[in-house]
Amino acid sequence: MNSGDILKIALVAMAFVVASCGSKKNLVDTNKGVDATTAATNTTGKPTENNNISGAKNVTNAEMLAKVMANASSSNCLVASIDFNLKSGSKDISVDGKLSMKRDEVIRIQLVPMGLMEVGRMEFTQDSVLIIDRIHKQFLKSSYSQVSFLRNNGIDFNALQALFWNQLFVPGEKSFGQSQLEQLEVKGNQASLQKGKMNYLWVMNEGMDHIDSATATYKSNDNGTSKMAWEYADFKKFGEQLFPTKQNIALSTKAKGTNKVINFGMYLKNMKADSKWDSFTKVSSKYKPVDIDHVINQILNIK
Repeated sequence: MNSGDILKIALVAMAFVVASCGSKKNLVDTNKGVDATTAATNTTGKPTENNNISGAKNVTNAEMLAKVMANASSSNCLVASIDFNLKSGSKDISVDGKLSMKRDEVIRIQLVPMGLMEVGRMEFTQDSVLIIDRIHKQFLKSSYSQVSFLRNNGIDFNALQALFWNQLFVPGEKSFGQSQLEQLEVKGNQASLQKGKMNYLWVMNEGMDHIDSATATYKSNDNGTSKMAWEYADFKKFGEQLFPTKQNIALSTKAKGTNKVINFGMYLKNMKADSKWDSFTKVSSKYKPVDIDHVINQILNIK
């Protein structure tokens, strides 16, 4: 793997979403040497209200969602080694890494080839996204509110957290209880939600006790259709529940006249409920910020 490939991996996750909606805003926060987030709020994605789900629309198997919600991981922390893979066009890049999550605080992916040295970091917190390229000593930092696609469609830390933890969510809302459940359309082993230009679809497994896939589709007359499909597999015991050790994220867009498809894969190993690590990253003053145009060019040049 060369340094150019590593740079693309480190930057592509956040910037692809921006490129998919044609945003040209400058998303750089030039504050250096400061925490990448503020205090967290409660966003467990688990039931926090009355668990009676009889109010869900068109419910033919109401017990399904109750079981899915009950079986979602109750752990507050997860740390795992990962095999991280990126596929786009002819590119097929794999690198060792680490996934670290603290519920309601942070989701962090570190890229560490052969387990020797960190070369890239992606960190999602309550109020910001931080992507660091350690090879070139540069970074991209953005608040969710600065990206119109994320802001308008409720794709924020709470939604991302639910996706990483294999849980249901309603975009823009911090918890998932009775009032959120009532917004879903439930048919068979599927639950869906239409919100503005976004459509969300969750498909449960045959036993109806966990989520097999979650898909978010954004349709725009100006920018075409963009889609994020998140698939889960190989569930293994973690704490009191099962957790998907294989997660695959497929991002596709037809914005700007392109037909771009990027696949991310993560295989989790040696999962631990470890909380003894710093939640937030401080960016060294030696690192320079990069603007969104630079990042978009990195993506569009992946062959």
